[in-house]
Amino acid sequence: MAAPIAMNISTTNTDTIAESAIAPVQPARWTSGTARNKLPVNILMVDDQPGKLIAYEAILHELGENLIQATTGREALEHLLKGDVAIVLMDVSMPEIDGFELADMMRQHPRFQKIPIIFISAIHLSEIDRIRGYQSGAVDYISVPVVPEVLRAKVSVFAELHRKTRELQELNHELEARVAERSEELRRLNTQLQERVAELESIMQVLPIGVAVAEDPECKVIRGNAAASEMLGLKRGDNLSAAARRLPARVMQNGVNVLAAPPLETAIQTGRPTDILEVSVAKDDGAQVHMIASASPLFDDSGNVRGAVGAFFDVTDRKHMEEALRERAELLELASEAIMVRDSAGTIHFWNAGAETLYGWSRDEAVGRNAHALLGTDPAVRAEFAEVLKSGERWEGNLRHTTKDGREIIVASRQARQMHSALILEINRDITSQQLAEEALRRSDRFAAMGKVAGIVAHEINNPLAAITNTFYLLRTHPSLDEQAQYYAELAEQELTRVSHIAKQTLSFYRESQPSGEAPLRELLDDVLELQQRLLRMQRITLERRYAGEERTVRYSVEMKQVFMNLIGNAIQAMPEGGRLRIGIGSGSVAGRPAGVRISITDTGPGVQPEHARRLFEPFFTTKEAKGTGLGLWISRGIVEKYDGTLRFRTVFANGRAATCFQVILPS
Repeated sequence: MAAPIAMNISTTNTDTIAESAIAPVQPARWTSGTARNKLPVNILMVDDQPGKLIAYEAILHELGENLIQATTGREALEHLLKGDVAIVLMDVSMPEIDGFELADMMRQHPRFQKIPIIFISAIHLSEIDRIRGYQSGAVDYISVPVVPEVLRAKVSVFAELHRKTRELQELNHELEARVAERSEELRRLNTQLQERVAELESIMQVLPIGVAVAEDPECKVIRGNAAASEMLGLKRGDNLSAAARRLPARVMQNGVNVLAAPPLETAIQTGRPTDILEVSVAKDDGAQVHMIASASPLFDDSGNVRGAVGAFFDVTDRKHMEEALRERAELLELASEAIMVRDSAGTIHFWNAGAETLYGWSRDEAVGRNAHALLGTDPAVRAEFAEVLKSGERWEGNLRHTTKDGREIIVASRQARQMHSALILEINRDITSQQLAEEALRRSDRFAAMGKVAGIVAHEINNPLAAITNTFYLLRTHPSLDEQAQYYAELAEQELTRVSHIAKQTLSFYRESQPSGEAPLRELLDDVLELQQRLLRMQRITLERRYAGEERTVRYSVEMKQVFMNLIGNAIQAMPEGGRLRIGIGSGSVAGRPAGVRISITDTGPGVQPEHARRLFEPFFTTKEAKGTGLGLWISRGIVEKYDGTLRFRTVFANGRAATCFQVILPS
């Protein structure tokens, strides 16, 4: 660096020096209002001559900045250390520490390295001195005399530059603070996110539902939780993709096989969530795993599919249970008993085929309805078995139910309540026929006892009756009687003969178990009609006999008499208000059989209704309500068919009237 330049200016007269250093003041063109509205900056003026400092202060006062004076380099350093200085105006030639040395010292300190320095010199400087000044950090040189406008302009530029720099620094500090705050917030959020991810990962691992995530659109890497790995028989952490491609799988929807890819691939291919799918996978050990699955695609920031996530619920145990229940349900469907499952309020939840057959309501019609209201269960009996079931015990007993077609039936019912459940299993078996058979048997026993008594009575009165008949015969021919007395005696003899005939008929019914013999058909029918004469007269029924052809005989006369008695008795009971009864004998045949004898019994009663026709020959079916047993026609048909005969009927309705004809066709 060049040697310091000697200063020739005298320091004894400061006013003279100030005047010589300051050029004539020109009119101010600087707008100082703007500067005063801004935060002032510190301008350090260094010169060993106080007059110059005063002159510089006068020039720069308009700028509104803080002007700091220093007469020595050491004092200047003290001001630099105390505050923030925007620009330094410095004389080159100063005692102790000249301007170049002070500039070098500033450049060695990190705080002052970038403070701009303007050298002011009253002597001419060489190029070497200027280069040295620039190397020491000077940004400009101003020669004396100083032009005020030039000095103000240069200082103003550096002051404004410092102010902007300071504003930028403050903004930078604020930005750094905000960035630091935001970074801290992001760090905190990232920490929370990592914690949540760890929590979700832990939750996913302990979930009983299988969760699988395809990390690429090709499903090359599929990550699954412990449940998903266990479902496929893999180790935890294994890539599920290889197993998914290796193990045979079947995809179903709504119980129907569908030709579709596994759920994850389907979600990726379609870009939409899948429906609920049923997936069956055969593991390496041969075991079948049944799952309910669904999947949704995952998208990147551009909206492209980047993978998929799926949920898999193991329903293998439920499938096995469903199969077992299905097998049991099939067995229940095969059961002839009516089986239903209902709750304590009576709502039906299950209704098997046996119940459909017994009661007439289909499963769709019965399920959801109240069993007690549907079947007409007696409230008193209902309260009885409800109390028993509430205590946890089983209930067994007979119930009267009403079917869909209005029939009243009797069922043997067994009911049990499942432990810790509100459902009740009820099994009902139709015992109507059994009950009616038992009642008919009791009636038959009573009738048999009555028949035995009647037979004994008929047998016992037969002998005295014969004696009385003989007495009346002798009396009728006695010469002491006049004509009128003989008439009355003859009439009494006829009635006694009729009484004797009735006694013999009664005795013949009692002796049914004896071997049957042959009897003339007309006589057989007349005997039956003779027994019904009283009812015919009481009910004002007109009797017509139409016996065509030659006299015919029938074997097994006792059983056939029972058949005719039943058919003629039914015809008479069908005409309580009078009518016409026609008994006919003629030739007849049935398709596929040779011709034989036909006996027809026709009445003009109300007729057999079409809904009763198909059940007329069923045991215990009767249209007489409480008056009939429902066994007469069933027994009669059995007797006729036992001897290769046919029993049939037909009702004709016309003009508000009806006629019913029963025909018995017997082989010749």
